[in-house]
Amino acid sequence: MKNKFKFNHDLWRIVIFSMFMYVVVSCNNSNNDDFGKPYDPKQPVRITDIEPEAGGFATKVFISGSNFGTDASKIKVYFGETPAVVVNSSGDYLYVYSPRQDDGSRNISVVVNSDSAVFDSKQFTYTINFVVRTIAGRKGTTEFKGGKLTEAEFQYPSTLVADKEGNLFLSHWRNPYSFIRINEEEDIVEAILPGSPTVTHYALGAPTVDANGIASAINDPGTVYFSFDPAEKWTPRERSILSDGTYTRDNAHSIAAHPVTGDLYTRYQGSGHLVRINAETREATRETETIASSDSYLVFDPVHPNLLYIAYDNSCCIGVYDLDTKVHTIFAGAAGQPGWIDGTLKDARFNKPSQMIVAPNGNLYVADRANHCIREIVLPDETGEGGVVRTIIGKGGVSGYQDGNPDDALFNNPRGVAVLPDGTMYIADWENNVVRKLTQE
Repeated sequence: MKNKFKFNHDLWRIVIFSMFMYVVVSCNNSNNDDFGKPYDPKQPVRITDIEPEAGGFATKVFISGSNFGTDASKIKVYFGETPAVVVNSSGDYLYVYSPRQDDGSRNISVVVNSDSAVFDSKQFTYTINFVVRTIAGRKGTTEFKGGKLTEAEFQYPSTLVADKEGNLFLSHWRNPYSFIRINEEEDIVEAILPGSPTVTHYALGAPTVDANGIASAINDPGTVYFSFDPAEKWTPRERSILSDGTYTRDNAHSIAAHPVTGDLYTRYQGSGHLVRINAETREATRETETIASSDSYLVFDPVHPNLLYIAYDNSCCIGVYDLDTKVHTIFAGAAGQPGWIDGTLKDARFNKPSQMIVAPNGNLYVADRANHCIREIVLPDETGEGGVVRTIIGKGGVSGYQDGNPDDALFNNPRGVAVLPDGTMYIADWENNVVRKLTQE
């Protein structure tokens, strides 16, 4: 029965499309200006159906109704408040491409001259489809080589961050430990901190970019951080971290700049001490205690700048620290319970969650390293409802290397994620030795 329904559904779409294209071709081939059904200002515009009812960006949508007219230039179609591309109209049928939107359902409305109609019987539901492709690096390489994107090679690209100008800053681990700038528009991959193949002083953790566009990354021992100012053409500046003795210093693999104050926050692996580094004096003091004996990755929420999210690698969960209340809680996953489960924040399971970012849509994205996939955390609304975790690309627990859509794409221990203002994401695919680009289709 299920297959029969699908056949009839697809057949209906083919029939409608064929009828519509026949009318369009006939209109184009006819010298009769009255062919078709021109708009009648004395009659209302009506919408009777839409097909399909779901899709992503640039989905072909057919709108049935009446009094649309045949002049596509005078017809406007909206999905919610976002205008769509109107391809053609026969008077009773509109052919449009859906605009780019986030997940969710929207009413479709049609405006012809000063007349309009909103379709309330059905909504168009957006299903976002992610596609990943490799932009730099090659699987199996064993050292860093700069140059053009097609020439670049990596050994263990670790974590990365993006600035507003489209620059990616990559912490490269081993052969050599270094810090790299990548720019797609410039077609360049270059080491701005050459580093060393053996000295872990240059092994840098997950970087951050402050409100002034300055990139910073802390070294593995957690004793210094390096800053890279675009005004100085990203010349590396080594900054000593001046401890006040209130915290225990050991390995640190992430740093996050507060969106307003510019102060830097890091967390030490063994002790679990969260530390604030004054942006001007570089004096560091303990902010709070968190989960001990777990590596971690930090990111601030740009909309709620006093919320600091913490991905706990070894503990397999996501925490949040509120700088106002000084309260730390686990809000996604369960500490010490690895797995791969999509669902509510409480029910979801991770396996070595690594670097996170907050995307322009307000959701968190995390490289779920040992699950070999990228996960989205849809945060709860103001009432506390609606928080869920879902896998957007990659197959939980299955490693490999394959570009493509969610049905095909494979990763091997992805460790880093970064995002541009337009929502384009980049992934540091650690074991595959490549940097990959994730876009919405």
